[in-house]
This record gives sequence, C-alpha cells and structure tokens, in this order.
Amino acid sequence: MFQLLIKTRQPLFRLTLCTICLVAFGSLSATAEGFDRQRAARKIDQLVLAHLADKQLKPNATINDQQFVRRAFLTIVGRIPTTSESADFLNSNSADKHSDLIQNLLANDAAYTAHHFQFWADLLRVPSGQHWSLVYREWIRQQIHANTPYDEFARRLVSGHGLVFDDPAAAYYIRDTGMPLDNMSNTARVFLGTRLECAQCHDHPFDEWTQMDFFRMAAFTYDFDHRGGGVNRSKMLVALTREEKQAYSDAIPIQGFPYFRSEEKVADFLAKPHAAKFLAEHNLTEAQFRQHVDAGMAADRKLAEFNEPIRGNISQLGNSITYTQVRHLDRPLTLPHDYQYDDAKPLDVVLPKTMFGADVPPQADQITRKNAYAKWLTSPDNPRFTTVIVNRIWKRTFGHGIFEPVDDLSDATEIEMPELLAYLEDLMRELDYDIRKFQSVLLHTDLFRRQMEGTDHPLGTPFDFTGPFMKRMSAEQLWDSIATLVLPEIDTHTPNRPKLLRRIAETRAKHHSLEVRPMEEVLERMKVAGARNREFSQEQEKYQSLILAAYKAGKEQEARRLTSELKQRTREIDQLNRATVFVDLTEGDAGPQGMMMTMTGNQPVVGSAATLDFIKAARVPKPPEELDEQERKRWLEREQRQLKGFRDVAREMARAVDLPSPARRGHFLRDFGQSDRDVIENASSHASVPQSLYLLNSPLAVAVHNRNSVLGSQMQAATSPEEKIAVVYRAMLTREPTERETKRILADYEQHGDETFEDLVWALLNSRQFLFIQ
Repeated sequence: MFQLLIKTRQPLFRLTLCTICLVAFGSLSATAEGFDRQRAARKIDQLVLAHLADKQLKPNATINDQQFVRRAFLTIVGRIPTTSESADFLNSNSADKHSDLIQNLLANDAAYTAHHFQFWADLLRVPSGQHWSLVYREWIRQQIHANTPYDEFARRLVSGHGLVFDDPAAAYYIRDTGMPLDNMSNTARVFLGTRLECAQCHDHPFDEWTQMDFFRMAAFTYDFDHRGGGVNRSKMLVALTREEKQAYSDAIPIQGFPYFRSEEKVADFLAKPHAAKFLAEHNLTEAQFRQHVDAGMAADRKLAEFNEPIRGNISQLGNSITYTQVRHLDRPLTLPHDYQYDDAKPLDVVLPKTMFGADVPPQADQITRKNAYAKWLTSPDNPRFTTVIVNRIWKRTFGHGIFEPVDDLSDATEIEMPELLAYLEDLMRELDYDIRKFQSVLLHTDLFRRQMEGTDHPLGTPFDFTGPFMKRMSAEQLWDSIATLVLPEIDTHTPNRPKLLRRIAETRAKHHSLEVRPMEEVLERMKVAGARNREFSQEQEKYQSLILAAYKAGKEQEARRLTSELKQRTREIDQLNRATVFVDLTEGDAGPQGMMMTMTGNQPVVGSAATLDFIKAARVPKPPEELDEQERKRWLEREQRQLKGFRDVAREMARAVDLPSPARRGHFLRDFGQSDRDVIENASSHASVPQSLYLLNSPLAVAVHNRNSVLGSQMQAATSPEEKIAVVYRAMLTREPTERETKRILADYEQHGDETFEDLVWALLNSRQFLFIQ
C-alpha cells in the first residue's frame, strides 16, 4: 500500500492503538441493506481518537445545533441556511435530524452542484470567457449534478479527444494549448498530488523523479494538437484567392503571364536575367509589360475588395472555433537539446513509460495509448490516485489535509495518521469513488460536530484534528451567503444560464456550418451573406451621414431615431446572415436553437420565477404620515436611492457558479480571493485592504438590509425592536442574540431609531462570526 512508501512519524513495526482499532474493525463491509455509513463514520472517529490518545490530546467539545446547521450548509451546499431552513432543523424533534439534514443537502442537486463546481473549476483552471470553455464548464456541472464516480470523471478528462461538442472533456487538453509538457505536470499535480515541474528541466532536487521520468510521462499525451480543425476555412480562403488570381489572368491576354500582387515583386522580376527573355518572347517592352501587370492587379484588387465581406465572415466564424478540437499530430517527443544525463542523448526520441506503479504496454495507436494512460492514472491500484482525492475531500470537509500540501506528495512527506489515510483509501475504493457517499461518511463523524480548532497552526506542522480547522468562508461561500440574504430561491435562480447555453449552441452551430458541410456549399452561403453585407454597408453610410447631419443641425431626437433604426437594421441583417450560414445538421433547421436542448438536461436554465417576481415587486413604500413636507421629501429621496441600489445589486446577483469566473477585477468575488484560474487552486482566504474597503463602501450591505430584500422583508414583518434583532441574528449568524447583545442594540435603538438595524446588518456582515465557518 502507498502509505508504506512514505515516511511516517511512527516506525512501521510499532503496534499503535490506531492499528489495533483497524484490526478490531476488520475490513470494510456493508450491511444487509447496503453500505453502513454510520459504522464507517465510527471507524474514522475511533482512528482519530486513538491518534489523539497517542498524543495525549482530548477532542474538542460538541457544537450546538445552531452551529451544526450553519456548518453543514456551508460545507455541503456552500451558503448559510435561510431562516426557514434553519428553523425546520432546529424545531425538529427527530433523533435522526442531523443525519437527515446531511442527506437532504447532499441530495440537493442544484445547491450541491453550485458549490462543488467551484472546487473542480479551481483545480482544473476552468475559465468562463473562451468559447471552448463554455461547453467544458457545462459538462463539469453535469458530472457533479449526476454524481459521476470520481475515477470515471478523471478518466474521461485525461482520455478526452475530438470535438468539444462531442466530447467536452477534450477541453482538458485545450486548456493547456501549446503547452503539452505543462499539461502533463498539471495532470500529475491534480490527480496524483505530485509536483513534477522541476523535473522538466533537470532531475528533481528534492524527490526521486528524473528528467527522463518527466519526458516519458509526457510522451503519453504529447502528440496531440489542440487548435482544432479549420479545413474548410483554409479551403475557402484558398478558393477566394484562386478566383482573384483567375481574375488577374483573365485581364491579361498572354498565357503564362507571371502573377504579382505588389510593385516590389514586379521590380524584382524585371531585375532578373530571365525577364528580358520573357519580354522578347512576347514582343513586349517594359512599359507594355507594366501595363499588363497594372491591368491584372486592378482586376485582382477589385475582386479582392468584392470578396472582403466574405473573407470577413469566414475569419469571424473561423476564429470563434479555433480551439474546439483535440486531434492527432505526427510529432514524437524528443529530449531537449541541452539534456545532460548519461541515460540518453539530446534530441533522442522518448517513448512513454509510467513513473511508478504498473507499466502500460507500448501502444502504437495514439488514442489507444492515451486511453491506456488514463486507465493507469485512475486505477484503484495506482499508488497515489486514491490517496490524493481522499485527502482533498478530507481537507474540504475538515479544513486541513491529513498531509499538507495536498498536491506535493513525496518521499519526504510525513503522515501523522497513516492508518486513517489507509482506511479512507479503502473506503473510497469500496464506494466505487462515489464522492457524495464518501462525503456523507465524513459528515456523519463526531469529528464534524466538534468545535473548530481556532488556535494558530504553524505551516508545515501536523494538525491533530481535535476538531476541524477553522477557516474563513471562500469568496464564493461569502457571495452566495449574502445572495441568500437578498434573494429567495437563490439555488435555482440561474438568470445567466440561458445565455451560456445559447453561446454553446451558437459555437457548435458555427463549427457545423463552417466545417461539417461540403466546402463548396459553405462558400456559396458565405457569398450570399457577403453580398448582403456589401449592400448593407452602403445603407450604413447613408444612415451615418443622416445621423451626423441631424446632430449638426441640433436635431438630437431625429439623430437618436435614426441611430435606433440603424441598430435595428443591423440586427435584421445579422439575423438574415445567421439564417443563411448557420444550419443545425441534426434537425435541419436554420439557427442553433435545436442544439440547445441537449445541453440542459434536467437542470434549471432560467431564473427562478419567484426570484424574478420578487425583484420586480420591489417598491418604495408610502412615507409615514407624521412626516412634514421636507421630511417626506428627504425620506422619499433616501428610499428611492436605496431601492435603486437594491435593484442594481439584485439584477446582477445569482450564485457564483452562474456568474463569469474569474469575475472581473473589482468585483466582490475577486477582492475576496476568488481564483484567477491561471494556477491550480489559486484561491485565497487571506484578509486584504480591498476587502475592508469593499465592506466599508459596498452597496451589498445596503441591498441586504433594504426593505425589499429577503432579510429586509423579514425585518419589516417584525412587530418589535427585539424581534427585529432576533430576525437579523437568525438570518445572518443562524443563532439567537444573547441577552447582552440585545440590550446593547436596544440602547442604540433608543438614540438612533431604525438606522440601528442598518448598522447592525453592516456590523454583522463585517464580523468574524459571519465571515468564518464556526
């Protein structure tokens, strides 16, 4: 087993209490009804307790139900519970309510997927803006939603091939386009917890891996090109150039006349000895020769200008599908020119070979070889594959890995609890890499219900798990929790997803329209669209002249009317061109809409109707009757500003999974540490000055306490200051306020009135109790 390959703090021959526990428990087994997660959870607790006993440590106390429900929601679905969700749990008298909550949250596909997508997107460095990444993101979401076994998920990624529309996992390689060596080291880091970057240039200075090991591993997947096929695109551009050359030849009544596209080339030709012979053979003077050239080039230019809109359409479509395919290249991997070791020579061809574990037999066929590599990588017998994922999930659940860093496993790694790690590996294999079932076991442990360990923990030292490791919410957890306070049904509110699916369908339609049909048919359609664009360009010029004249004459309303007409005409031309060029080969209908339906599955694709209605219903209420005219005016101005702020925030708000990621700079998510997706797991939970400034000046706090938000509506429904205070604490901290807190806030209320509750919301939003997972 792999744990025997790495250093442990206890000698392997020492019979520790942990080992005795393993013997007592015996091998993993299932009950008659199926897998017994409670029994598995007890085994984990016993192993942890045995370790603590060895270290003469005591476990932390058990948390209360308020802390449990909040922790469970944040861990499993990535947001705080709503007041009704927490009340349902807290008011339940069921002896199984903790287990029921865990299982219900794991079964909440929409919320679970929204949270756990971020984990995989950070690991796999998935951006959101590129056309190839759209279908990739959607596919990952579908795998999480369907609870695809982890080994199958990883195997599909590493064996991905062909068009991303047919096999979205192929985008795993497109992510590292032009960097096949980096792709291999990223694969080893993500799935094997092994950092090989150093071995790309030299033998690893701190591990056993050699530069030859690195290149042998890279040889499995090196000879794949990720730029995608542009066969028809190239053919069409060549065909247009051929037509232009023919126009050049037709303009010159001399067969075999040389072809020129610039004056410089003409001068070069005439300076060569054979030019005189050509002139003599055709009885031409240099001036006559130049006249023919001018006639030919004029005909060439005229047709090239005529073809320019066609070229534009071809390039525009071609550029949008450049990186959509992984295909073969006949490109063997060779050692670098400065290779310095005795086992080979520089520029020698490298054959694929695994760096540890079972050997993969040589395969001549590229796809077969890559599939065999993926099978080796994800095999239950691979010494590191299972180890790494159980440690990642353990850290995700309890805040700290059994070993750290989770992606730098080496011979020098010291593991405090090797018996626990071995048990978790066996558990993952028995569960057939079902991540949700594995998480369910961890979440049912007593360890999950212990108080957080909040003392400072020096980096590089073992963590003993007297309780989970305290950490701040991730940027996405913070954002989604705030969204829960602002909007109802936030888990199913996905207003941006229809646009995403349309973009996926359009990109696929562009590829089918450009690359699947015969080149001749595509070119004819492009010419029709090009002719339409030529005609419209003249219409545009007329509109622009009229708009400019209207502005000069001071007729702004007329100018705006003409501008609106021009935009409408532009949309009409664009739609006509799409109908001409885009063809859904599956349904035979113009346009990409037929392709959209296959991408949605059973997941929600529109904003929740209740959420959209909630935003639309936001209004400024009637001012209090006791206000005089000036006070009424100020009150209305303030409420209108707050309503505008609420609507501005609410219209842009959805769970982080439904927003562009990484978010734009200056967005809450980026300021609070969202990964830029350039580096594996590059998210941060460290405090920063921009975070403090954001919380001080952000419109989010205003939106949270606005009377139209979820929390604001609940505060408005409260009938007393004490009840309002309780409403805020239940919604934001999932607990009741203490008597001391209530007294202090009421004292403020007597002096400042309802503004006290706005200050309270802002204060709690900035508090460690809100920001940290308790």
